[in-house]
Amino acid sequence: MFADFKIKREHLVSLIILTLAFLTLVTYWQTQNHDFIDYDDQIYVTENHLIQEEISLKSIAGTLTNVHPRHGHWHPLTMLSHMLDWQLFGNRAGGHHWTNVIIHVFNTILLFLLWRIMTGALWRSAFVAALFAIHPINVESVAWIAERKNVLSTFFWLLTMICYVWYVRSPVFKRYLTVLLFFILGLLSKAMLVTLPLVLLLMDYWPLQRTNLRQQEERSISAALVQRQKLSFLILEKIPLFIIALVFSGLALSAAKTGYAFANLESVSFSDHALNVIFSYALYVKKLFWPTDLAVFYPHGIILAWQASLAAIFLIVVTFLVCKNFRKYPYLPVGWFWYLVTMVPVGGLIRVGDQSMADRYAYVPFVGLFVMLAWLVPQVFAKLRQAKKYIFSIFITCIIILTILTYTQIGMWKNTTSLFEKALQVNPENYTAYNILGSEEARRGKHKQALFYYQKALQINPKFSRAYSNAGNSFLALGRYEEADDYYQKAIAINEKLDIAHYNLGVLKLLLNRPRDAVQYFEKALIITPGFVNARFNLGVALFRTGRISDAVEHFEKALELNPANTEAQRALQVCRDWQKKSGVE
Repeated sequence: MFADFKIKREHLVSLIILTLAFLTLVTYWQTQNHDFIDYDDQIYVTENHLIQEEISLKSIAGTLTNVHPRHGHWHPLTMLSHMLDWQLFGNRAGGHHWTNVIIHVFNTILLFLLWRIMTGALWRSAFVAALFAIHPINVESVAWIAERKNVLSTFFWLLTMICYVWYVRSPVFKRYLTVLLFFILGLLSKAMLVTLPLVLLLMDYWPLQRTNLRQQEERSISAALVQRQKLSFLILEKIPLFIIALVFSGLALSAAKTGYAFANLESVSFSDHALNVIFSYALYVKKLFWPTDLAVFYPHGIILAWQASLAAIFLIVVTFLVCKNFRKYPYLPVGWFWYLVTMVPVGGLIRVGDQSMADRYAYVPFVGLFVMLAWLVPQVFAKLRQAKKYIFSIFITCIIILTILTYTQIGMWKNTTSLFEKALQVNPENYTAYNILGSEEARRGKHKQALFYYQKALQINPKFSRAYSNAGNSFLALGRYEEADDYYQKAIAINEKLDIAHYNLGVLKLLLNRPRDAVQYFEKALIITPGFVNARFNLGVALFRTGRISDAVEHFEKALELNPANTEAQRALQVCRDWQKKSGVE
């Protein structure tokens, strides 16, 4: 009786969508029990008074102008999403994690629908989406609350592309406006979308086939519905997108320069920097096929000339092969250049931060590589007997293996300690991992153990200013004031823009009852970071203790402007005003 039973194609699409959603949710289910990570989560969420305010026109406006100096990023829409999460979940990390997971589910479904609409290829599109959903390299983007900007911006990236396909099929201005709208929303989430206009040009070639560059009998469903255009028109058509991308690139670079994003670049020579760019491009591809050595932070290491040479040869050979076969296998150059182009903002050509590479940077670029695999594998096996069974077996095996690896990788993100202990397993010379583990011990009050980790970090990287500053905090907590002072001074000597080191020195001077000295250090911290609330408050305390009551009042008021919920500033301001009234000072 079941012989004639067949699933209708439209029902099959729905079934695939449900399967993709189920697979993603099951794989990431454990994140609801994970903690905040003491690595940017505090900057974005747990210690960010801006997103903890009630949602109002004032707080929304604050996200539009706020650039935190320790990350140097401007992404107001992402901050608004964190603000909404705080109203819903407060300091319960599970809720914040689930928002990331749900957005990732939507991204997976949108990715499937996008390639299904553009190519008409049901199962290949499903395989691209499945790889995106459960590849281990994407765990960092989803399981890390601070990477909300990545999943959210990708959501708008995919909506932009879907609207672009909609516009291409009927090129009217109203449809083009939706492309611009979602593009801007994506850029307000993360500036990485600046490469999207170039990707749209790739889509014009294949699968939309809007150009005359390739002549082939077999045409995609979408290609039959669009009009061919000259390349000059296709570029001109995207000029508004390029202009918007240029504006947001300027805003992103300006924001980065206000923080630590470009700090200490002189510690890496241009030649070492160039070698790292070449090597990391090839190393990402290796992680596509062998994602077993993933870590939250990859420190810069020594890349030998022969390693960079092999990487360069690999990149050149692949580029040559995909270009040589661009007519026969159009998906190969499109997927490859998708990867190369979208990796540019984060691949190291423009160096931001201290890491040599990062898993989160592959979230969008790897889509191009997934497309190459999804279309190439069936074509390679097409001439074999029972080809469909071979292809199906390969795809299912890949999904099962990747799901297991991803589930294990997600477990590493349970808390700060498990995450950075895994980073040390991947690379025992990971000085940032030692520093973060030291901070975790210090947070628990175990300052002697914290000093052990800080010293390990400094043995590996003697120019690690943050480790010096953190070690100074532990010396301070242990009452070893001279050593604390020495370590703070060393941190500033290495990086004079390290606001926290100036601030810590100010705190030390207050403890030593030297408020005049404390004033200068708090002022330096505020020159670097005008929005540093604790520095503003403690400057008020230091000024009060030197008898400069009116100046203290000014800084307590500014501290309350920055954070109206600061009860210490409220009490201190009241004490100052009471003193002024008693003394007859206005």
